[in-house]
Amino acid sequence: MSLAINRKLVLTAIICLLLYQVGTWITVIAGAVWGAGAAVVVAIVSYVSARLAKRGATSTIWFLVPTLLFTVIPLLAKLWSAFTSQTGIVDMLVDLIPLLVGFVIPIVLLSAVYLDLRKKTPVADGP
Repeated sequence: MSLAINRKLVLTAIICLLLYQVGTWITVIAGAVWGAGAAVVVAIVSYVSARLAKRGATSTIWFLVPTLLFTVIPLLAKLWSAFTSQTGIVDMLVDLIPLLVGFVIPIVLLSAVYLDLRKKTPVADGP
């Protein structure tokens, strides 16, 4: 596969992870309708940011900001609930590890690969 196709596949994986996590997080907090609405917002922001990032290699900030925003908000919410609960450190880690292993770490790894592929792919190929 070409670098452009690899880059598109990695970007698709990142967007899917973001959609799932933000939708799940909002659904737990506010209900299914708000979770679906949040997933739509994440999809729109990700699409617009990808289009803006397409303008050139120096526009990587348009990729990083929404990815970090949609990764940091659920992580901070989970950390806040873990620290404010009256459970012990082991229970707190048990609650936090699935988010880290199933979402935060894959997002960080995929983002690093995407940024490296972006450097190696000609700008004309698009995101």
